[in-house]
Amino acid sequence: MTGLVTGSIVALGAIGLALVYNIAEVPNFAHGELLMLGAYMALFVNKPDTVPVFEELVTASRTLDAVGMAVLFALATGSVLAAVYLLGGMRALKGSWWPGDPSPAVALGVHSLAAGVLGAVVVVGFPSIWAGLLLSALMLAWIAPFLEKVVFQKFRAKDASLATMLIVTLGLSFVLRFGTQAFYGGQVRTYVVPQVGSVFGYDVGLSAAKFFDFYVTGSGLTMHVIDTGPNPDQAMFTAAYSWLALLGLVVLTLGAALAAYRWRSGGAEGYGTSYTVGPKLSAAVAGIVTFVALLFLLAGGGSIPQSSSFSTRVRLSVMRASVIFIAVGMMASLHFLLQETKLGKAMRASSDNIDLAKITGINTDRVMMATWIIAGAFAAVGGVMLGVLFSQLTVNMGFFLLLPMFAGVILGGLQSVYGAILGSYIVGLSMDVGIYAIPNVGSTYRIPIAFAILFVVLLVKPEGITGGS
Repeated sequence: MTGLVTGSIVALGAIGLALVYNIAEVPNFAHGELLMLGAYMALFVNKPDTVPVFEELVTASRTLDAVGMAVLFALATGSVLAAVYLLGGMRALKGSWWPGDPSPAVALGVHSLAAGVLGAVVVVGFPSIWAGLLLSALMLAWIAPFLEKVVFQKFRAKDASLATMLIVTLGLSFVLRFGTQAFYGGQVRTYVVPQVGSVFGYDVGLSAAKFFDFYVTGSGLTMHVIDTGPNPDQAMFTAAYSWLALLGLVVLTLGAALAAYRWRSGGAEGYGTSYTVGPKLSAAVAGIVTFVALLFLLAGGGSIPQSSSFSTRVRLSVMRASVIFIAVGMMASLHFLLQETKLGKAMRASSDNIDLAKITGINTDRVMMATWIIAGAFAAVGGVMLGVLFSQLTVNMGFFLLLPMFAGVILGGLQSVYGAILGSYIVGLSMDVGIYAIPNVGSTYRIPIAFAILFVVLLVKPEGITGGS
């Protein structure tokens, strides 16, 4: 599971890299610094007493006065309005990017209301790390397109070559990294993350590991779950599955997936023509839902077997699982945007041929700004999640993740966002599984293992796994 968590964080960064490269034609070597900035922005909410200048508004440890709360509200609301403004100036605030021809007053009101609601969520959620995550995403949603407007757009107007843009991004990465170090200082910083959370009145350990022990015996499979939060460790439950139940589980899961696939691909007049939820995605969702439901229905009571032919342990925590769910949710939202919205179709057209897209009437400048907004928000979430998992923030954290991100993008296929996601999970799994699968290899070889996988794949298929499709 550690590999999936690592892959999720790498994917959040790799998605932005792939989008920016394909649409804005920028090989952004400063993208790691966007993750780092996102991680540091969350400190405004989570640990305001560690933020220079802003710490003057702190009345006690992690407590802000009224002025401090007003500043937080202004940061959040201003970020939303700034991101919309960068889509096209005042015309964008008045709804020029909306479908149809909306009333300027209505558009201004809706934008202001949305900004106010998000600002209120940040203030009410203070000093939660989740409120910090939201503020970070809102801040990077305007900082990233602002960098496009003041830096990359000027070089693009002069027809700068790809090599020139690469050098520009390297220079920008140094500016962002050492500018952050000059403001925050070089010391290692951390978040305050609660160890226990309350869910429907029950205390749930957020950081404590849950051990899932699996035992294979002659009669079937036994799963034993242990919570390491209490002292001593506490057994949560034990579930036993006979071989017949496991066979039924596999057959019914495959049957549900096959049925969903055939239903979605039923013909031009059916629902199978949908781009968002196509046959493959429908089969995957139906299979997962059926598998999880049957896992509970077919579970029988049991105890830990005295002997087994095979046993293994999977380690997972609520915090690590939340990283996977947040990443998957954001990827699903991006998939819907790309396949079912006017903006998404314009982004795909610009990615295929930006000159042709411009001739057909697509506002490519707005598309580029929207791309940077998405890339910035995804980078911010990835940066905060990285800081939460590794319990430390440094100005070099984004640079160290830049190499796996580029490996994921190249491995999956430079021309495909979906390839970048697939490549990122392969990189994440290889980084964390490889150090255990290969004898005498320590954690210092995590990144070299990822590049070894990349090297092998590129020897066999230079265009990447997806072939850029």
